[in-house]
Amino acid sequence: MYRFLDRLPPNLDEHFHFLTGAMRQWTAAARAGRCPCAALAPGFGWRGVMAALPDFTKLMALLDAHALRWLHFGMPGAKHVTDAEATMLAMFAAALDGDGTAARRIAATLVADSGAPRIAEDLATAAEWVALRFVQAPLAQRD
Repeated sequence: MYRFLDRLPPNLDEHFHFLTGAMRQWTAAARAGRCPCAALAPGFGWRGVMAALPDFTKLMALLDAHALRWLHFGMPGAKHVTDAEATMLAMFAAALDGDGTAARRIAATLVADSGAPRIAEDLATAAEWVALRFVQAPLAQRD
């Protein structure tokens, strides 16, 4: 988490910069009463990871409904990565590294006690699918 905290999103690796923006866009759209999927679809499509959108939106919706505490995501264009964003990026990083145990451990810190094991598992699985889609994107673009 600390490798991401208070960093400037443009200074992050490409995947993490994109995911930070996606978290912010999802939150802004949901709070404004707009469909987050519709707001995110152009960016995911342009990036070539449209297959990751359903899992990403599932992950964000699970957090919206079951987070242990209020998670602060920056507004689109905010300068620094927030604590919640850094935690999410750490979970995505663990998933990208193939470390499902670490992804599940991080997910468990994000959800409330009621139903936590199932929700944490769903969060980590969604993060793993998003990571897989990001890893596969360059391969699909070369074919």
